[in-house]
Amino acid sequence: MEEEKGHVVRVDARDQAELEQNAGPLQRPFLSPQNHSELSPKSSALEDQGDLNKKLQHRLALKERELEARAVDGELMENELEARACEKAGALVEEIYKAQRERDQAVMARLRLANEERDEALLRAKRLQLAAAELENINPEDNDADLEELLNRINGADSALGIERSGAVIVDRLQKARERWKKITAEEMNAVIEERDAALAKCRHLEQDLHHAKEQSQTWANSARHPTAENNQEDARKEELEAVFRERDRAVERSWSLEEEIQTLRAYYSHHQSLSQKASLKEQLDSTLNTNSEAFHAQEGQATQTTQASLQHARLVAQIQALASEHQSTQTQLKFAQEAEKEADEKVQKLERLVEVLRKKVGTGSVRTVI
Repeated sequence: MEEEKGHVVRVDARDQAELEQNAGPLQRPFLSPQNHSELSPKSSALEDQGDLNKKLQHRLALKERELEARAVDGELMENELEARACEKAGALVEEIYKAQRERDQAVMARLRLANEERDEALLRAKRLQLAAAELENINPEDNDADLEELLNRINGADSALGIERSGAVIVDRLQKARERWKKITAEEMNAVIEERDAALAKCRHLEQDLHHAKEQSQTWANSARHPTAENNQEDARKEELEAVFRERDRAVERSWSLEEEIQTLRAYYSHHQSLSQKASLKEQLDSTLNTNSEAFHAQEGQATQTTQASLQHARLVAQIQALASEHQSTQTQLKFAQEAEKEADEKVQKLERLVEVLRKKVGTGSVRTVI
């Protein structure tokens, strides 16, 4: 290596040897021993610089390989991140599809429930219309007038045949009225029981929906920290809350309709209570029969004159006894009917309390907890 005017010039020993071989005898420089002594340290320094250059090239190759490995690792890491992002996106899409399917299933279930409730309401309305038509066909005033007329006929009867006919007509009327009243009461009680069962089922269904909505709200609150699904969760939460509000409004309307039906049933029961007034007519019949029996006992001495009169008297006594036993059985049945009416009133009161509880639970309690 030689320094000339501040510039560094590298001389390769191999190039110098080639130049000396190619040069002629006249062109070869003459090297004196002094020049050899000066070139030997320079050649050693040149060899040291060559070794250093080789080391530096080796280190450069190592660094280049390390950079290439880092670049490959970076590409692999980028591909892995892209794969993870795709996997998360796929899972999010699958979760959205699953939520949509669940929502569609819930909507279909609610539609089926609404259709069932509509069919039940139509059947109940038809039954109430039939019961109202039967009640319209019954005119208590006419029946009372007919019974009074028959009692007057018994009082004014001159023969046992007339008394027998009038008594048979009265008994038939009472039996028909009792059977009709029992039928109407049974139908109304069945309607009330079905309404109660439907209200209980509706209450259980609303409790399940509210519990499900509460769980979903908690899940959404826990997963609200993820910004990628925040918008979808907010939309689903709003839709679920709107569905809960609509369900609550329908339940409130249902409770009002139940209360109106209970008022109607109360009117029907108050109308049925008018049948209990027939007990007074039965007492009047009893007194009439007793009067007739006393009259027949007074005429018993005269009836012994002929065999025909005695047979007629025996027949009349048997008829009076039959009417008395029928009167007792009618009183017993009337007592049973009053007890059944009392039980029906208690069931109606229980149904009213159930409606109040349902209204409080749906209107104030659980929905506010979900919100």
